[in-house]
Amino acid sequence: MCRTVFCLFFAGFIVTSGAQTPLKSKTTYAKKYGETQNAVQVDPTKDLPSYPAVEPKDALATWQVKKGFKLQLAATEPQVRDPIAISFDERGRMFVCEMIDYSEMRDEQPHWGRISMLEDLDGDGVYEKSTVFADNLPWPTGLIWANGGLFVGATPDIWRLEDQDGDGQAEVRKKAFTGFGTGLNLLNVQGLLNSFQWGQDNRVHVLAGGGNRGVITCPERPELKGVELGGRDFWFDPVTLDFGLEAGGAQYGMSFDNYGRKFGCSNSDHLQHWVYDDRFAGGNPFFQMPPARRSIAADGGAAEVFRLSPDEPWRIIRTRWRIAGVVKGTVEGGGRVSGYFTGATGTTIYRGDAYGAEFVNNSFTGDAGGQLIHRKVIRPSEDGISLVGERPADERGFEFAASKDTWVRVVNFANAPDGCMHVCDMYRQVIEHPWSIPDEIKQHLDLNNGNDRGRIYRIVPDAGVERIGEKVNLADMSTAELVKTLSHTNGWHRDTAQRLLYERQDNTALDALEEVVRSSGNPLATLHALGALEGMKALSEPLLIAALQNKEDAVAERGLVLAARLLTLSSPSAELWNAMVNLNAQERSARVKFQLALTLSKATHPELPKVLVSIGPKSEMMAAAVLNAPPELAAKLLKNLPPSKGNGQPNRELLVPQLYRIIGWRNNPAEVAEAINALSTVASPDHIAAFAEGLAKAGSSIDKADSKKRLATVFMKAAETAPNQGATESERLRAIALLRLSTSIDASDALTRCLYEGQPDSVQAAAIEAKQRSASRQATTVLLSHWPHYGPKAKAAAVEAFLSRDERALALLNSTQVNPKDFSAAQVQALVKHKNPEIVSGAKKALASVIPPSREEVMAKFKPALELQGNAEAGMTHFMARCMACHVAKDQGIVVGPDMITVKTKGKEALLSAILEPHKEVASQYIAYTVNTKEGQTLMGIITDDTATSMTIKMMGGAEVPLQRSQIAGSSSNGQSLMPEGLEQGMNPQEMADLIAFIEAL
Repeated sequence: MCRTVFCLFFAGFIVTSGAQTPLKSKTTYAKKYGETQNAVQVDPTKDLPSYPAVEPKDALATWQVKKGFKLQLAATEPQVRDPIAISFDERGRMFVCEMIDYSEMRDEQPHWGRISMLEDLDGDGVYEKSTVFADNLPWPTGLIWANGGLFVGATPDIWRLEDQDGDGQAEVRKKAFTGFGTGLNLLNVQGLLNSFQWGQDNRVHVLAGGGNRGVITCPERPELKGVELGGRDFWFDPVTLDFGLEAGGAQYGMSFDNYGRKFGCSNSDHLQHWVYDDRFAGGNPFFQMPPARRSIAADGGAAEVFRLSPDEPWRIIRTRWRIAGVVKGTVEGGGRVSGYFTGATGTTIYRGDAYGAEFVNNSFTGDAGGQLIHRKVIRPSEDGISLVGERPADERGFEFAASKDTWVRVVNFANAPDGCMHVCDMYRQVIEHPWSIPDEIKQHLDLNNGNDRGRIYRIVPDAGVERIGEKVNLADMSTAELVKTLSHTNGWHRDTAQRLLYERQDNTALDALEEVVRSSGNPLATLHALGALEGMKALSEPLLIAALQNKEDAVAERGLVLAARLLTLSSPSAELWNAMVNLNAQERSARVKFQLALTLSKATHPELPKVLVSIGPKSEMMAAAVLNAPPELAAKLLKNLPPSKGNGQPNRELLVPQLYRIIGWRNNPAEVAEAINALSTVASPDHIAAFAEGLAKAGSSIDKADSKKRLATVFMKAAETAPNQGATESERLRAIALLRLSTSIDASDALTRCLYEGQPDSVQAAAIEAKQRSASRQATTVLLSHWPHYGPKAKAAAVEAFLSRDERALALLNSTQVNPKDFSAAQVQALVKHKNPEIVSGAKKALASVIPPSREEVMAKFKPALELQGNAEAGMTHFMARCMACHVAKDQGIVVGPDMITVKTKGKEALLSAILEPHKEVASQYIAYTVNTKEGQTLMGIITDDTATSMTIKMMGGAEVPLQRSQIAGSSSNGQSLMPEGLEQGMNPQEMADLIAFIEAL
C-alpha cells in the first residue's frame, strides 16, 4: 500500500498564463511566517487591473485560425448573452441557452438565465433578430428542439417550452422531468446536466454532469417509476416522455459521430469515448464488463495545448498574495502556469459537409480558460474495438484556433444547417470557478462582468460555404422529401429528417425507408433509415437481415444492436441466426465481432457456445464480450474452446480462468464436479485459483466442493513447496496462491510455516495475505505471534490484514508487540477516524506518538520550504519513496491520483497545501469511499466505475477491485480525499522543497 496519494486537481480549477503585471505599492502586507524584507506591497483597489473587453467589430482580429479556415461572427451582443449551448429547429431558427446567472447569481429572482431565439432575416449569415423565447430559468445548461417545442435543462428540472401562438415566445412551460442534483448540499455550477443530443435511436441523450445524483421522475408520466442517476447519463423520448439511464460520467460536452458513437469530455480529460452501450453489460451477474467510458486521447486527457492569450493580472496578484500569506488558498504560478487542458469543454464531433472528408468525425474541444479550439482526428485503437484521438500532423505546435483575448471563453460547439461548426463563446472576464477565488480577491472582481456580452462564431473554409444565409425549412417537406434527406451530406439535415419522420409516424414513408435499407449505397442514409423504421415499429426481421448483410461494417454493427431487441423477445429464426453468425466467418472489423458477441449474449440457441468461442478473444475487450454471455453457458464455453496454437489463434488464457471463476461462483453441483475433474488433469494453479475464488464468492470452498479429493495431490504438493526454502521464490509464491484457497489443516499449517523467522520477506507477505482470508481467531493469533519476525513487506501486509476487520484492528492496537511506526500515515488516519468508537479510542492511545499534528501546525512548520531552493534530483527520491504507488511522473508510478505533470503548474504554495492539507479541496473523482462487503471485508478507495450492476474500487497502490452489487453490504464517504494527512512525517522543510522542485521540473 502506498503512504499517500496527491489529490491536486481541484474541481473546476482553471488556469491561464502570460506576462506578469508589475505591482504598485500603497499598503504593505507582511508575510505571516515572519519574513518581511520581501513583503508584498499592493493596493487592491488600484493594483488589480484587467484586460479590457474587445468589441465585436474587433473580435476576429484577435484570433489565429488554421490555414484554410477563418471565423465569422454569426451573432454577438446584444442579440445574444453568455451562450453555452445551441439548438436549431427544423426551420433553421437558432435557439441559444444563455447562462447569464453564471456563476453566483442562481438564486436571484427572477432568475437571469434564459433562452433566446435568433433569426437571420436578410440571408447574410448574421443572426440580427433576437427574441427572448423563455426567461426566469436558474442556471440553464442545455437545450434541444424536438416534437414541436424546446426541452431545456435547468437543474433540478428539464422543462418543455412551447410557442403555440407563433409570437416567438413560449407561453407554455411544463416540467417534463425533475430530480437532477437533488440530495446534494451544494450544486457545482460546472457539474450540471448538459449536452442534449438527438440520437439515431430516436431518443434525446443528456450528459448528467459527471457524478451527479438524484432520483429522476416525469411529472407528466407519474405512472413511470423514478430512476436514481448514480453517476450515469439520462435519455428520454421527446414524444412519449419515456426515460431511462445509460453509461455516463463525463462533465460538460457530449456528442455523437456519424455512426452513432458517443464522445464526451471532462475538464482535465478532453476526449472520452463510450466503447459500448452498457445496456449490453450485466448479461452475466458473475462477470463485470470493463468500463464503457474510456479516455482516448493519444497524448493524454490533460494534453499539451498552445494558447496565445496572456494571463489576467488579477491571477498574478492572487498568486503573490497567497505566496505572501495575505490570503489562503491554492497558488498559480511557479513558472509556466498553463499549457495543459484544465478546463476542457464542449467536445463535439464534426458531422458537416463544408470542410472536406478529412474533417468529418473529427473532434473539436474548447478550453474555457485557454481561449482556444483543439482538434483531434479519430482512428481505431490497436485492438480495433475502441478508438484513439490524435492531434493532426499539420497542427503540431499550435491549435486549430486560438485567441489573444482573455475574455474569450470557448465552452461549446454545434453542427449547423449550413454544414459548419458553430462556436459558443460565453465571453466573460472571469470564468474561474467561484470556489477557487479567495474572498479577499473576489471582492475586487466583478464576476458578472460580461454577462451582457456573448459571441457565436461560425468556422468556415476560406473558399466559403454556399449554404450560409440560405433559408432552411424541413418543416414543410413532404414525408417523401424527408426520406430523401436522409442521404444528405450534412449531418444536421439527416438528424432533423429522421426526427421529423419519427414525430410524424407517417406510414407512407415505410416503402421508401425499406428501399433505402435494402439497396442504398449510402451507409449513413441506411443507418438513419434503420432508426426511422425502428421508431415507427416497422423494423422487420428481413430488414434486419439486410442490414446484417450490408457490406459496410457500420451498418452491420447497427443491425446487430437492433437485432438484440428481437432476441430478448424470442429465439432467433434460422435466417436471422445465420445472418448473424456469418459475420464471424467474414472479413469483418473487430468492432463488428465485438458487437456480435454482445448481441449473441441476448440469444438462445444450441450453437451459441460454439459460435462465441469461435469469435476468437484476441484482446481483453473481445474476451469480455464473450464472458458477458449468460453464466449457464460458462461450462459449455470451456468445453468448446479449441487448444491454443498461437499464430493469431484465440488466447485461451483470456477466457479460461474467468470461466472457471464463473463456474465456481455459480456453484452448480454438476458443473463443479466436471470442473474439478478437468482441473485434476491439467493442474494449472492459475485455473484452480480462479475456480476457488468463484467458490468462495458462492460461500463454498475447494475443500467442500472436492469431496473426493481429486485435487488433493495438487494441494499436497503446494503444502510441501510453500515453506520449502530450497524451492525458487516464484514456485513458492504460486504454491501460496493455491494454499490460500484451501481451508484444510495441512494448508493452514504450511502457511504458518511460511511466517517463521528466516523466511523471505516476500514469502511472509504472501502467506499473511493468504492467512488473513480466514476470519477465525486462531488466524489472528498466529499472525500476531510471528510479528517480530516479519520483514518490511510482511509487516505492511500484516497491518493491512489486521485493519481489514474490526476485531483484528482491536487486537492489533491492544498488542504490545506492535510499534506505532509500523503504521503508514493513511492507516493512522483511517484508525483515528474509524466509525467504530472503540477502535478510535484504542488508536488514540496506541498511536499517540504518530498521530499527525494539526494542519495549522504542519503548515507553519513547512512554510519555509517555499523560500528554499529545491533540488529536483533529490526530490525524485522522495517521490519514489512516498508517492509513486499512486501517481505517475517520468513514466514511473501507478495511476490512482492525477499524473504529476498535470499539477506542476499550480505553484509552490498550492502544491504544499495539497500535500499537507489533502482534504481542503477535493475533486469529485478523487473522493474516498469505504465499501463493506458481505464477506466482512472493508475496502477504501476511489470509485472508478459505477453502474447499475457493479462498482469498481481503485485503492492506493493501483489495485482495482470489481464488485457486483450483490456483494456489497454498504458504502459510505465523508467527502475527503483518499490521500491521508501525515505525508510530511519524517521530512524537513528542505526535503519538502526538493519534492516540490521535482514536481515543478517535470
